[in-house]
Amino acid sequence: MSFKLISTVFAEEASPCGAGEGGGINLGDCLKLSDSTKISEVYDTPATLIDIIINNMFPITGVIIFSMLFLAGFKFITKGKEGIEDAKKIVTTTLIGFLVMFSAYWIVQIISLLTGINIPGIGADY
Repeated sequence: MSFKLISTVFAEEASPCGAGEGGGINLGDCLKLSDSTKISEVYDTPATLIDIIINNMFPITGVIIFSMLFLAGFKFITKGKEGIEDAKKIVTTTLIGFLVMFSAYWIVQIISLLTGINIPGIGADY
């Protein structure tokens, strides 16, 4: 009869990502995606990573805005007088958040247009 309190642990191969020149580690070469591709091969500049984040940020915030307005409507219908006050607060803060996001996007668009600088995430070619 065999009884183990601690499971067997096997050692892994040494990481090829030791200290580089100057003692630093290049994480772009060390970290790999699920298909064993180095991150530095896919995201060759910080701009490409920022572009992906910005392009995905707006749809995600759109879903959040929709769900907050849905929650406000649900509270408005089901909770009576205190639900109406809660719904007003939720709608107000949601609309303020939307206006901040919308304004920030258009401010960046205008700055890009006036200066001619290609800013990642707003359709710039780089």
